[in-house]
Amino acid sequence: MKRFFIRLSKIRTAVAALLVVLLICLLCVVSYLDLPLTGFAFDETSDAILLDPCPQHPMGTDELGRDLLTRVIYGSRLSITIGVLTALVSLVIGTVYGAIAGYCGGKIDSLLMRIVDIAYSLPDLLVMILLGVLIGRGTLGILIALALVSWRGTARLVRAQFLALKSEEFVEAARAQGQGHLKIITRHLLPNSIGPVIVAMTFTVPAAILSESTLSFIGLGLSPPACSWGTLASDGWRSLQTHPHLILFPSMFIFVSVLAFNFLGDGLRDALDPRTRSISKVGKEL
Repeated sequence: MKRFFIRLSKIRTAVAALLVVLLICLLCVVSYLDLPLTGFAFDETSDAILLDPCPQHPMGTDELGRDLLTRVIYGSRLSITIGVLTALVSLVIGTVYGAIAGYCGGKIDSLLMRIVDIAYSLPDLLVMILLGVLIGRGTLGILIALALVSWRGTARLVRAQFLALKSEEFVEAARAQGQGHLKIITRHLLPNSIGPVIVAMTFTVPAAILSESTLSFIGLGLSPPACSWGTLASDGWRSLQTHPHLILFPSMFIFVSVLAFNFLGDGLRDALDPRTRSISKVGKEL
């Protein structure tokens, strides 16, 4: 573990991305605590309609006179929460599914992977729209819709890890000692597969944030008065030509958060497996 943190600390982009992620998570916590950082409530209206950025309103106001900075901070609550919860749910589903397929092998593995192939053949956006319409436009509906299209990659990754590890000597030794299947999975296979799974999770978070933003942008996301970065960008689109700041600032937060999580995922992957970093360096030199 110490070597992992040492290797991670040497990757500057990963460290910078980690700081940005922590800052964004801090904004999310602040929004949950309802701390008066800006002096405005997220749904507080005023006569200062469609103001450009100014000292009192650093990001301006929207068509109802609401402070955009306050709404962006509040929007981080749902955007980050949906992203993290989607990653956690897909992690659990994908890990269990992939572990069963990889450990059992044979016909069970073939059947489960064919189901994954069928799931991959369906367009993600179409599935999310259908599930969102059937379940509802609330936070729970969006979360379920995103989780049900995000677990497939984790399942394939865990399956590949289990297939590679179950023939190793330490697993054979555990079988020779009479250890049961559950014990072998939880004590030997799963701990040795968790590194790549955690890295995959860091990529699932930004994908979920983008997917939620896409649904909100086309009007199938969260319902008012709830707001996320996606709903704010969708609202700002209508005033793009006259007041571009309404879409610029929410989009900037989406862009920065997605970029930070991706850089963090790359750094975690290189820190967990230094060979990938060495290979990338050789590739650049060639």
